[in-house]
Amino acid sequence: MTDAFLTDAFTTEIASHREMTDQDLTAVADAPHQDDPAFGPAFIDVDEWRESPIPHRYLHGGFEGTETRFVMYLPERGAYQGRMVQELAGGVGGSEAHPPEYLEKLLRSAFRLGAFVVASNQGWILTTERPGVGGPGLPEDLTILSHRASAQTARYAKTAAAELLGARPHHAYLIGGSGGGARSVSGMEQVPGLWDGAVPIVMVNQHLAWHYWSVWIRAAIALRHKKDEITAAVDAGADPFAVLDTDEQRDCLSDLYFAGYPKGAEYLLSTAASDWANWTPLIDPEYAEDFWNLPGYAGEGKKPFRATGTVTGLVRASDPEAPALMEPLIEGLRELLAPEHVVGARLGGVELTSDLIGCRFNVGEPGRDVLRVCTAVAGDCIGFVDFHERPAPQVGDEITLDNTFEQAWSHYHRHIVDPARPTMRRWASDGRPIWPQRPADAERRAVLCTLPTGRFEGKMIVVQSALDHLCPPVFAHDYVESVRARCGDGDDRIRLWILDNAMHGEASPELGTETNLRFIRFLGAALQALDDLVAWVEDGVRPPADTSYELDAWNRTLLAPTAGQRGGIQPLVSIEGPVEARAGETVRFTADIEVPPDAGSVVEAAWDMDGTGRFEQKAQIKEPTSNLTIDVEHRFTEAGTYVVVLRVASQRQGDTSDRVRVVENLARLQVRVADGS
Repeated sequence: MTDAFLTDAFTTEIASHREMTDQDLTAVADAPHQDDPAFGPAFIDVDEWRESPIPHRYLHGGFEGTETRFVMYLPERGAYQGRMVQELAGGVGGSEAHPPEYLEKLLRSAFRLGAFVVASNQGWILTTERPGVGGPGLPEDLTILSHRASAQTARYAKTAAAELLGARPHHAYLIGGSGGGARSVSGMEQVPGLWDGAVPIVMVNQHLAWHYWSVWIRAAIALRHKKDEITAAVDAGADPFAVLDTDEQRDCLSDLYFAGYPKGAEYLLSTAASDWANWTPLIDPEYAEDFWNLPGYAGEGKKPFRATGTVTGLVRASDPEAPALMEPLIEGLRELLAPEHVVGARLGGVELTSDLIGCRFNVGEPGRDVLRVCTAVAGDCIGFVDFHERPAPQVGDEITLDNTFEQAWSHYHRHIVDPARPTMRRWASDGRPIWPQRPADAERRAVLCTLPTGRFEGKMIVVQSALDHLCPPVFAHDYVESVRARCGDGDDRIRLWILDNAMHGEASPELGTETNLRFIRFLGAALQALDDLVAWVEDGVRPPADTSYELDAWNRTLLAPTAGQRGGIQPLVSIEGPVEARAGETVRFTADIEVPPDAGSVVEAAWDMDGTGRFEQKAQIKEPTSNLTIDVEHRFTEAGTYVVVLRVASQRQGDTSDRVRVVENLARLQVRVADGS
């Protein structure tokens, strides 16, 4: 099969994001969809029936002369009802493959809607030698990644459906998380009318992201040895600033909260990846040089830290030195690494200090080398753990660690301040930025997607996580506010659902016990949002209300306390019981669960009393209901501090057999158990 579906009537792309303005969006809203000349003819290289994860016809292909590859997952013809769901992967894309569990839930949800699913690598091929950020890989023209590869894939898939399934889709929808959430917005804004609606999940907001991420990386480095104490203080309802030792630590935590970091997500603080400094040359090529040389920048009059050493040995995940080098990873991610995975190296000829954290170094032959970053220091070893399996240095290699970009990156937020945005006002005085500002060139920061405008056709339901350390809820707040300011019918165009106790990724036992006890899975809520989006677009059925919240003086998101006030679609749960007990004593805990109006019924509740994360103690629910009170009795056998956790799930129709469109929440109660004697 070739691109017989693509006709000569297609001529040029609507516009590149370099030329498009807010006014242009309105002007081209009714323009016919045009082919993008950057893409050659389409081809299909795999066409087969697959039974796993559920039965479907699988097609894989791409566009000649480009790196864009796509996949299509088709239901049986009798199940097709004229819809297309296009999934956009997060990060910077690079792959069209899907994890099996995620793919199964996506296909079950889409096929139930009578839709086929299409996805692409969004314009480039990710390999271990081409990691994208900090190395070769990303398209030279970043509009390919932002929206053009996805748009061309959608055009092809729509036309291909006529032959493959008997009819073009009458409606098309986008769904994507993180960077894919941001690019869902870009697609809706930059290619009007190609898609009818979108569900951006834990979306990046590039108006805020580079500022926030710079604040975050500085705080993560300054507070890396205080994370556990900060987390414990917040868990106990105490002042996290009381456990800090220096003014620098206090300033960094204040800055972090003010930039929007969610209170309650402190457990994730150390997962800020120092190798994000690799973005600096891409988003602002002249910045690092200016940082070390121009007046008003923190690097003026100083020199970057550089140290050269020789690799005397490699550290693998199974080695005794590995735990200290893997500290930036949360518990479960460390356990996912294969024993032979190289997580660090022993260096000779250089004195290792914590100042090396964030330093970059090259690995490999000149011209094919890859940037790595020192993420931890322990004894005579440096850590550089990641999951990309990028090349590691070899014994005998001489490497030079350089903090030119890390130091510059950790101060970047000072120099890209928009005083009109609340999360940036801390870095301004009397409405003016305190430090010198980077040139007003919006393109330099438009990497993951085009800068959002707040103007689009169709409808959106944004699903954001309240405890997202990477893309905090203020990212979605800022975007939704811009939509409502720009569009007079904003309330009939966009919804924002913020999920409490959700982080940037799906919590699961594989990510470790502690993660599983703190956070929920949000995919079920996102797939329910897709259902609601289809009903809203096609039948005018208004979805449940926005989640009600307010931003406090620190720009932290405070959700309304009751289900009736909060709205959205997530059940609320609270636990009452003794916070002190004695070993051997039987104590009772009572939980109240309530689902917001029109959001469904409670279908499941399970307790974890012993910190295993297995939630084996299931509550008996006689029939699904929107309000439920449950009790449990428990006896702690030994003294210590325990956390009682109840995880609950609701489903819109009260269907206890549906394992896909379930919306989770949890509640935690800390109990101090004294010796029974």
